[in-house]
Amino acid sequence: MFSWFKKKKEEPKIKFYPEEEYLDSIEEALWEIKDHYDLPTEEVVIVVQSKRKNFDHMHKALLEKTNKENL
Repeated sequence: MFSWFKKKKEEPKIKFYPEEEYLDSIEEALWEIKDHYDLPTEEVVIVVQSKRKNFDHMHKALLEKTNKENL
């Protein structure tokens, strides 16, 4: 049931995103929290990248599952 929770370990690639490049409201809120609490940019970038990677992984896993069910 929760097989999509299993992930392969990959080395994180740190890439700095400009604060205006949001994909959704979650990322926008993270950057607002960073500004309000004066958090290090690197920490927010790591969280945003992790969120994007996890969402991509879940989306791929769900697509594979639906494709298998449709066969």
